[in-house]
This record gives sequence, C-alpha cells and structure tokens, in this order.
Amino acid sequence: MKFLKNLFFLLLAVGLATAVASCDKDDDDDKNKITISILEPKANEVISNPADVHIHIEIEASDENHEVEIVLYAHGDSNNKIIDFDQHAHDKKIVFAQDVDLSSFPAGTEFHLEVEACIDEDCTKKEDKHIDFSI
Repeated sequence: MKFLKNLFFLLLAVGLATAVASCDKDDDDDKNKITISILEPKANEVISNPADVHIHIEIEASDENHEVEIVLYAHGDSNNKIIDFDQHAHDKKIVFAQDVDLSSFPAGTEFHLEVEACIDEDCTKKEDKHIDFSI
C-alpha cells in the first residue's frame, strides 16, 4: 500500500511539473496577432505633390499593442529620419496619420517607410511591414 501511495504522489508530482513547464508566458504572447496596414501612401506609388504627402498607418492587435515604431527616410540615408515615431501603448488599435513635406528632395527620390510592432511586452517577438514610394 505504501508503494502505491508513493507511486501516486510521484505521478502527481511529474504531472504538475509537466503542466507548469508547458504553461509558459510565451503561450499567451502567441495568441496576440498584430496586423499592420499602411494605407497611405501605397507601395511603389509615385507622389505627384511632394509638399503634401499623407502618411496613414493602422496597427491593430488581437489582444493589445505593446510598442510601435514608425520610420520614414530617403533611401540611402537612414540616419536622416523624416519620421521617427515611437510609442508604448496598450491600445488594441493605434492609428498614425501625419502629413509631411518632401518638396526639399529632388524629383525621383525614393523613400522607405517602415513599421514595427512588438507582439509581446519584452519585444522579443515583432511584426513588421515596409513599403517604398517615390516623388
């Protein structure tokens, strides 16, 4: 009888240890899905009025956003950011809308717009999207 009692507690301990090990924080993070929509400008679009370029981005999470970064720069000049937006927010949806004046750049300049969103609080998992457009 003592053997069965010890076996029962051993199996119970192994079962609990397995359950605790499989209940990881990352499991919750895998449930959070981020959708990044770059609505304006469109990929590979040629902007006819560089003095008034509308940037419109929506970042929507199934659970919540954690951190969002949006960067715009002319190709080959990533150190000279035209937009350098960084926000830590726990909203389900983040909308970014901003008009920028790119008329100081010569016609034909190509730009890179990049959006990065953290799926988890520690930002170990990210969703990103980028497009290029020109004036």
